[in-house]
Amino acid sequence: MSAIELGGGVSWVHECFAETDGHIHVSVYLVDAPEGAILIDAGSFHHRQRLSDRIRDATAGRGIGAIILSHSDYPHSGNIPSFRADWGDFEIVASCGDPELQGLPYARRTRIGDVADVLGRRFAVLDPPLADRNHTTWVYDESSRTLFVADGFGTLHAPGACDIDWGRIPKDGRAEGVHEFHAQTLPWLRYADPDRVMGALHTILERHPPAWIAPIHGPPIAEADVDRYMQDLGNALARIAEHHRR
Repeated sequence: MSAIELGGGVSWVHECFAETDGHIHVSVYLVDAPEGAILIDAGSFHHRQRLSDRIRDATAGRGIGAIILSHSDYPHSGNIPSFRADWGDFEIVASCGDPELQGLPYARRTRIGDVADVLGRRFAVLDPPLADRNHTTWVYDESSRTLFVADGFGTLHAPGACDIDWGRIPKDGRAEGVHEFHAQTLPWLRYADPDRVMGALHTILERHPPAWIAPIHGPPIAEADVDRYMQDLGNALARIAEHHRR
């Protein structure tokens, strides 16, 4: 499967692996900027060769000119050394103000609230309500109105649904896939107030309305499907919290 175009110069590149009760994506996204190709996250080293081949194909062999990291654990940054060996000393935009603490002393620091110009394209740097590390950031591409998110907004899916966006996943498995992903991946949600989490998410979507939500661990969610996803997510968070209270 080659890169899948979402529009506005953004393409989805992904692999999947088996997880309890379904498959889970490890996605990266290519953004076509005036001064080169930007990669959102670097992916897991387990998928290094396949991701590299697809990126090379999608960029006509030119590779990438920058990476923007959501955070620096291995499923998100594991391929940086090999990609730098393949495509040179490209810019790395870190997900925090102290990249040296992430083992990336050569990366450009970012801070919540910044608007970062990367290869001639503007990204708003956002504080994520759904994350598994405290140094995580989300970014919003102003040109395409794409909201890149980690680690929330994922969905476990059946093996045959690896290459389709969220709205085309069979309805009978969608809501449960949203619940199972968040229950397995973000254990702190059992202690969280679902209404406060959903309120923070709605605020971000109101301030940065997405044509696409682009999760690292799920299929992209089109604008027409965002309300349905948010309803499933709200129900999932309520179930997770209620299960813990029992």
